[in-house]
Amino acid sequence: MTVYNLGDNRHLCWDDMLIDKTENTELRMHKPEKKNIAFHAEKSWDGMNNGYASIQKCGDEYRFYYRADSSVLNADGKYQRSVAPMFCMATSKDAITFKRPKLGLYDINGTENNVIHFENKYVDNFSIFYDENPDCPPDEKFKALKLAPVNDEAKLLLHTSPDGIHFTKEGRILDLHGDFDSYNVMLWDKETEQYFVFYRGVHVPKYSEYKNKAKDIYKMDGDADEIRDIRVATSKDFVHFEEHGQINFIDDTVEEDIQYYTNQIIKYPRAKDMFLAMPTRYIDRRADVENYKLMPLWGQRNVWIENYGREGLAITDSILMTSRDGFNFNRTDEAFFTPGPECDASWWYGDCFWAYGMEETESDIPGAPNELSLYVGEGYHVQPVNFRRYTMRLDGFFSWYAKYNGGEILTKPFTFEGNELEINFSTAAYGGMKITLCDEEGNELEGYKSIYLFGDSVDRKVNFEKPLSDLNGKAVRMKIELKDAHLYSFKFN
Repeated sequence: MTVYNLGDNRHLCWDDMLIDKTENTELRMHKPEKKNIAFHAEKSWDGMNNGYASIQKCGDEYRFYYRADSSVLNADGKYQRSVAPMFCMATSKDAITFKRPKLGLYDINGTENNVIHFENKYVDNFSIFYDENPDCPPDEKFKALKLAPVNDEAKLLLHTSPDGIHFTKEGRILDLHGDFDSYNVMLWDKETEQYFVFYRGVHVPKYSEYKNKAKDIYKMDGDADEIRDIRVATSKDFVHFEEHGQINFIDDTVEEDIQYYTNQIIKYPRAKDMFLAMPTRYIDRRADVENYKLMPLWGQRNVWIENYGREGLAITDSILMTSRDGFNFNRTDEAFFTPGPECDASWWYGDCFWAYGMEETESDIPGAPNELSLYVGEGYHVQPVNFRRYTMRLDGFFSWYAKYNGGEILTKPFTFEGNELEINFSTAAYGGMKITLCDEEGNELEGYKSIYLFGDSVDRKVNFEKPLSDLNGKAVRMKIELKDAHLYSFKFN
């Protein structure tokens, strides 16, 4: 059996990679908690179609980049755009509320605006990233990826900047092949010392029954056989790329041809080996149009359907995906985030589009540990879009969980480095957790059984009679007994 080397890396209990045997336990997904409006996009150039946002920490400042689209709805239900889409920035000291800086780079109703990129023509996407590669040239530390037609073919262009504000006017064509009409993302993985680019592609579904269904339901016109997907490419220098095709889904149980509008794949900041994504799923509910008549604003939606087809018929939600290599992903069948209670601004195409990235922020509960802040647009296509903040527990997207009647997990063998075990866990007042270290065969090691642990902590220390340092580099297993308890992650320090 493979012996995993955990070293001092935080192990996230987000999959069964390290599980050998389990009894009465489950992998449980957790949902985000609704918080404040982080940024009000109320200016005339912001419009109703703003989105494709990202969050970046730059020194002691947080930057929120987003697309502004001045589109508004006329009385006839059609869009009117007073100026071409542009890309803007808001800033914050705490990543909880953001303000609009006056950059003065472009004259859009005067120069007191927050616009950082404007071409005076329709630009669909301009996704901005900070390059963490230590060998990256200083004038390219910020990179932006943009869809642009070149000789009637979709191409991905690269714009660069030294400061994340002043970008090159001309883009360099990347040697990649795809459709790119989405939020295309890039990241530097310091563990494998390479760039990953995740981008929009399309494919023809394998199953003929889906094709027939698609012609009737999923497209109003055009080619019904193209399904939106997620592609991946890697590069050592961001000049020469190796394309790997579609990402792969592990142990897939859901229908193959889910359409993904965004991918939002990041390298999770609190672990060395985990990729995390909150992609938006897209479905056209043409076959269920009678249901729309029972929801708010049916009259407006009906005009939309007449004017824009799928944009009135489609709805969107998001799921979670995780990967330990960036190529092979687990994905949830159930939604991580839904449009929520029915109101005028929900259950429309464009719901659940998460901003790219997340930041660790202070809790609003005195004395409580930090949280992860995530950001999502509200009211896309229907009203000026505001960006709402949601929070998650640190490492809290998934947990290993057992109900009150109790459960047990035995891990596969692993080695570690450190003299202290730290766990992120929560229990009921009547529940608890016990951790025992075992040898490679699963026999309990004398002096390595914890007390009965209870509480709710992101960094609880686990004490043993004997020192953990005596086991450094030796193959061990961990037996975890749970009773109405969650284990989110653990780490040897």
